Amino acid sequence: MRSDLPSPVRAAIAGATRPSLVFDTARIEANARAIAAAADGYTTLFAAKSFPHPVVRAICARSFDGFDVASTAELEDVGAARVISVADPTGRAGAAANAVRLIVACETLEQVAAAPARAEIAIRVSMSITGRDPAVGAVEASGHRRSRFGLDTRAQIAALRDAAGDRPVGLHVHHGPVAATSSERFIATARAVLALADFEPRFVDVGGAWHAVADLPRALAELRAAVPRSIELVIEPGRVVVEGAGFACGRVVVARELSDRPLRVVDLSRICHLRWSQVELVVEHPGVGASTLFVGPTCFEEDVLGEWIVEPPPVGAPIVLRNVSGYAVGWNTSFGGVPVADVLLV
Repeated sequence: MRSDLPSPVRAAIAGATRPSLVFDTARIEANARAIAAAADGYTTLFAAKSFPHPVVRAICARSFDGFDVASTAELEDVGAARVISVADPTGRAGAAANAVRLIVACETLEQVAAAPARAEIAIRVSMSITGRDPAVGAVEASGHRRSRFGLDTRAQIAALRDAAGDRPVGLHVHHGPVAATSSERFIATARAVLALADFEPRFVDVGGAWHAVADLPRALAELRAAVPRSIELVIEPGRVVVEGAGFACGRVVVARELSDRPLRVVDLSRICHLRWSQVELVVEHPGVGASTLFVGPTCFEEDVLGEWIVEPPPVGAPIVLRNVSGYAVGWNTSFGGVPVADVLLV
């Protein structure tokens, strides 16, 4: 548990009077530049849903080639861009995209027919084709789950390729909630996708889920080397853009002693304020004290922030968490009378 905080973040936390999500924009900008530099030979699209805020979109617009969006509302948010990729499960977005280059992800003939005439078609392929990703979806007879997105047969892909006519056609696949730690899974996915196609696609979009890769430049270089240079590679960095930049602050509101450990209820909520964030408590003397359970203020059983060995703080004491994801801003909500958190970009 590191205790260091960037100076602007420390100042914002000191002045906060309510539960707050605090983000270091200098770190976000540095991350975006580093990702763009590592992605040599790629088209980079910021996953707009990963941090729905105009400041972050502006930062990413300066370093990346464009945006990945998932709805008409997100199209309106990103405005004009060099490249926009639309992966909308409802099939309603795309026509209003203000982009020099428009890519529309499709998995049905109807979606291909509805895509704007100028759009490139990205045939969405199931991430389940490798048999390695635990996916959200129905359990099959094999006992495995299958993703609810994408195609998984050569005939299905060929049918959409034919329906696209003369339009440029690529392939699109997005990994699930278990993050890869190296290039190996991305390479396996890219090869499996290409093996299902009876044509050379203009591009392969391997999506996001890059935040757990320890050596991103190496992973991107290895993936680029594994796919023919004649095929454009597209990535959709999202959570990785906010690596090391997100924090949250609140206060202890209730102190209890359980039979086996101290418990502290705080005004930050996992379910309301910290979704998709693997947070860590920031303390000056980590590992000293008692194993203390920190929970949110709602009645939801799983509103648990974590358990850390610390000196149990008293009621009213401030707490600070790090590793807050930009997705927390998108999910930030009220529940059971708990108000939304303030969002501070510093």
